[in-house]
Amino acid sequence: MPHHESFIVGNTSALLKLREMIDEALKKGEATRDFTASDLEDYQTFVMKIADEEIALFESLEMPYTGQYGEVNSNIFFVNETKNDSTPRSPITLSKNYMRTP
Repeated sequence: MPHHESFIVGNTSALLKLREMIDEALKKGEATRDFTASDLEDYQTFVMKIADEEIALFESLEMPYTGQYGEVNSNIFFVNETKNDSTPRSPITLSKNYMRTP
């Protein structure tokens, strides 16, 4: 939700893994790890670094709580999968390993 709190909660092991991810992203540009939530659902976590001067790229990232500016508007999911990199898009598109669907 806009203007609501954000939380990072984990045991020592998980927080150390998160710190390792941040260190890796600072060195290599990105890091990915699998984590498990308290309801035992697994999820992937991505940490990605962009250059300080890439403000336009940062501002183009679409947050899940915003209405989409592009071709499709779901208001919940990242669905703008156009090949136009100037349109709002999911942060996952910054991943070197991201495979865009045709």
